[in-house]
Amino acid sequence: MDRDATETGGRTRTRRRFLRAGTVAATAALAGCIEEMGTEFPTNEKWPISEYVPSLPVAERSAILEERIPELAGADITDPEGLGSALEEYDMAVESIERERDVVTLEYVNTDRHDEGNIHDVALLAGGYAALIETGYDAVALGATILDDAPASYGSATVETTYAEEYNAGELTAAEYGELVVSTIESQRYEPGVDVSPDE
Repeated sequence: MDRDATETGGRTRTRRRFLRAGTVAATAALAGCIEEMGTEFPTNEKWPISEYVPSLPVAERSAILEERIPELAGADITDPEGLGSALEEYDMAVESIERERDVVTLEYVNTDRHDEGNIHDVALLAGGYAALIETGYDAVALGATILDDAPASYGSATVETTYAEEYNAGELTAAEYGELVVSTIESQRYEPGVDVSPDE
């Protein structure tokens, strides 16, 4: 057998042994690191933000209802026209308010829907309607149509007289009364328009 070939084969075997030994050593070292990390950081049993919840940048819904409903609930409102006037004092753009059979119908433009949504205005509606019912006005409900800037209808809300009466009697808090009214809000969302053609 050629001596050079024997030396080359020996070197190859030695190199393989060296690489195997290095791989075993690296694996053992890595296992040690993983074990250390596992003992250093115990298992997380809570949500990471459970004790560090940041304050919200906007008021919570219940706070809005508790603030806005009593603002108009104590007003002296004896008819639908008076309700419309009271709402306009809060910068609500009332388009129409009238009685249709046993329901007071109202249309208004929500000019702040992008900033505040519908809850701020609907809370005022609930408070104003409670004031109207408190004076003895007889109706089944208040049906509100919410308009956008076009103006075109994009939503609605309903205030049931029984809820207003329960609020006036102290059987419902402002937040509870408001939640019942807010749960009736229905709004239509439109897909954003694209003015650029696909070829451009």
